Amino acid sequence: MNSLNTLRRTTALLALLALLALTTVAALAAMTGRASAATFTPARVITPGAKLPIDFGGYREPADKRLPANHRIVAVDGAIARGERASTIVTVPKGFRIITIGFAHGTPFAGRAENDYAGHRSVRLTLYADSNRVGVGQVGHGTIYVLARRA
Repeated sequence: MNSLNTLRRTTALLALLALLALTTVAALAAMTGRASAATFTPARVITPGAKLPIDFGGYREPADKRLPANHRIVAVDGAIARGERASTIVTVPKGFRIITIGFAHGTPFAGRAENDYAGHRSVRLTLYADSNRVGVGQVGHGTIYVLARRA
């Protein structure tokens, strides 16, 4: 009877060790995957009186190309590897609402908004690198601009 209990304990211990080894191998395999190369800097706010950095689509810029009062631009610099999709949320200052989004001239990535952003305070963007501008194994760097007006 005593040898039967010892056999059961040994079998249970071996099964536990096999499960632990399998879990360890699976975890190591998951960690060896390619690390994400997408990075985004903290947002910076451009205030009135500054020169407009880009020509925003759907927005009629003033003749002097200066940001008018009661407007803000939130700029986020980003880097995305070719073949990668990255997501980020851009939020404008409190009391402001989004008018439109734009990318700096020559920015090698593009994207789409995941929600209807006009009139809202934040927008989720899904971005990807343009394979015509970013080489294999390279990372594209660019800037995203969000124009907002006081609510």
